[in-house]
Amino acid sequence: MKNFSFLILALAFFIALPSYSNPTFEKNSFNKMRKRFQKIDKNGDELLSKGEMMKAHRDRIDKLFLNFDKNGDSKLSKKELRAVKREMKKRIYKLKNEDK
Repeated sequence: MKNFSFLILALAFFIALPSYSNPTFEKNSFNKMRKRFQKIDKNGDELLSKGEMMKAHRDRIDKLFLNFDKNGDSKLSKKELRAVKREMKKRIYKLKNEDK
């Protein structure tokens, strides 16, 4: 349970890493956020319920597991977590270089 909590915390941290240094990025980011909000808001009431948020995060975690659980056992080993960390570093590096 402790490892699973750490995994959720680590994944949430990496998912939430935006780059605010570029005004164009901020505008695009706002548009993406608006579209993401609309996608999560299943009943279209322009409010996000706890259930809608939990479903969205559950779906996102499921996608991450599909990508990083290489042996398909529905668990992430230390080796697989290291691979997640390397992948996130690559993504962050790529985003930083796109801003230049």
